[in-house]
Amino acid sequence: MADESGSEDSRPASALTLQVEALARAAELGGGLLPDAEIAAAIAVVDKAGERLRHGTRHTVVAIAGATGSGKSSIVNRLAGVEFSDSSVRRPTTSLTHAVIWDAEDAAGLLDWLDIKRRHQVSGERADRFDGLILLDLPDHDSTAVEHRLEVDRLVELVDVLVWVTDPQKYADEALHAGYISRLSHHGDMMRFVLNQVDRLDDGGMELAGDFARLVEADGIADPHVVSVSALTGAGFTELESVLEASVTSRAASIERLQADVSVAATELHRGSVDVDVAKRQRKALIAGLGESAGSARASEVAAAHHQRKGILAMGWPFTRFIRRLGRKPLSELPGPGRNAAAEPRTDLALRDFAQDVSTTLEPPWPGQVRNAAMSQRDELIDDIRTSIGSAAVAAGTAPRWWGLIVWLQRVLALTAVVGLVWLLVVAILGGFFHFDTDPLLPPTPEADWMPLPSAMLIVGALAGLLIGLLVRIPLGVGSARRGRAARKAIESSVSRLADERVVAPVEALLERQQEIGQLLDRAIG
Repeated sequence: MADESGSEDSRPASALTLQVEALARAAELGGGLLPDAEIAAAIAVVDKAGERLRHGTRHTVVAIAGATGSGKSSIVNRLAGVEFSDSSVRRPTTSLTHAVIWDAEDAAGLLDWLDIKRRHQVSGERADRFDGLILLDLPDHDSTAVEHRLEVDRLVELVDVLVWVTDPQKYADEALHAGYISRLSHHGDMMRFVLNQVDRLDDGGMELAGDFARLVEADGIADPHVVSVSALTGAGFTELESVLEASVTSRAASIERLQADVSVAATELHRGSVDVDVAKRQRKALIAGLGESAGSARASEVAAAHHQRKGILAMGWPFTRFIRRLGRKPLSELPGPGRNAAAEPRTDLALRDFAQDVSTTLEPPWPGQVRNAAMSQRDELIDDIRTSIGSAAVAAGTAPRWWGLIVWLQRVLALTAVVGLVWLLVVAILGGFFHFDTDPLLPPTPEADWMPLPSAMLIVGALAGLLIGLLVRIPLGVGSARRGRAARKAIESSVSRLADERVVAPVEALLERQQEIGQLLDRAIG
């Protein structure tokens, strides 16, 4: 039977261990993403759970807490059967918590962790009544001494069960309800409520107990049960002892308290965690926004103009090229090295719009984290897009093969015109200055004997070169338009790739991390 009991006790502890591990991993992944205070609180719960589990579940730590004069020390003494706790008016002068132990075996380590110095062991026939119970008599939570209140606040976070003791005068005290019960409402299952001094009431405290229960319910505790007792007469102690015995014999109070702590910490971290993916529509909108901010349409026009200019310079009449070279270069219209003051705000807008669209269903702090991820590589993105635009525009100027034939032909025609011109100049100089007979130097043109050959060479070379330079503009215009479209396609492809690498990938990595955190927190909540 002992083995079976041990096995049964180990199952909740194992489940709690898995919850604690999930919370620890979630806190680790959430570092730098979730609020520091909530991460710190989660880590504190993980540490606390590890320490409490290390001391096992054999003992149940029950704290008796209450205001000055509520009679909690008298209740502890009556439960123990001996006056261990000082119930006199001098008690508030100490901030030390008293521990009453029903089973001292293996309790020392747990009490050391709780930092309880004053310890009393119950012996005799009452020692077996609450096997495994450690009862703490806390200082008054409304004490004027700060160290007393700090001691109460410290142990409230560590004990397995809290028993709040009040009296007919202070059961509605704001310090109790707002300061503790309401704040700990998510731990309702580990709190018990006692109305003491009912011997002073005619109806045995029934009416005030009901009123107290209503106030506690208003604090967020579902169906609270108030035990009415009198530490003076012993009235109601049978019910109170049954309540304590139920908490102790189950040996589940410590596990339930820690599970509640883990669940609360995980719930705080879980705010705003929902499954979100980057939709195709959102990606397309981002790419379109980045392309517009980069000026891909204008860049394609520049690429076409660059191709046109290079073609004209290469295939036009050689003797007019220097004039065309004086014109404005289309590539000079592209943004050069450094920041583009006009494009950057549009890029920022595209990134912010994308982040906002993706995080529409998320709650803080995740929208801000998505925006940070989208903007994390913003400078590199701007530089890479500018580089890709320049590369696409320069590539548009690459000469196709047919240009080579026209260039060769233009050179032949230019050489023909130059030879004809030089020939005519030589004839003119010899005939004009030296009165040589130049007729033998001017042979007729075959098939056109009315025109001297050098004249024909000059005219044909010049006119044919000019004509070819004009005619090639027709296919050159078609090719330039095609190169412009190709440049725009290349730019859009680069923008799409860069958007995926520099924006979508970091955001998706964040969302995957957020989803993993959410799944871990779901397991931690249980």
